[in-house]
Amino acid sequence: MLRSLEINAVLSDVEKVHRDRLFWKPRIELSLDCFICERVGRTNVLELGAERGLCVSGRNEQHPSAARISAFDVTSQDDRLMLRTVVDFWWAPFKDAKRGGEATPLSSWVRLYHGCYCVEPKASSEGSVQTNVRRPRVVHCGACKTQIAVDAEVPSIRLLV
Repeated sequence: MLRSLEINAVLSDVEKVHRDRLFWKPRIELSLDCFICERVGRTNVLELGAERGLCVSGRNEQHPSAARISAFDVTSQDDRLMLRTVVDFWWAPFKDAKRGGEATPLSSWVRLYHGCYCVEPKASSEGSVQTNVRRPRVVHCGACKTQIAVDAEVPSIRLLV
């Protein structure tokens, strides 16, 4: 059955000089239970515009997954940069082929990427926000090392359908 997850993330206290140059990258890594390889908690790599994702089920084991980014909305307000994204995926109940746990359509982990174009050295850098890190966490420009934002809120993941 088709399911959807809504993911929301915020970077706050965005520094003025970098405000117009800080952005969310259209790439997500998301933990999903994969009915194809029948394993729970598999990292799925999703790119905006791609028709399917990639389930990374081991060191060199990977296969296409029935998941895609269906919405990717970025907004900014005052000193906050916000992301709302929706991931559609096919899900079916199963037991984990290795450990026997029951599959669930709700994800507990996500990594979202952000980028920044810096005026000082005229260079770009990349960073990420994910659910399983200690907060608050200061975000620095990878080029000039200036503090550009704060990662103070855990990204939320909500099952829609």
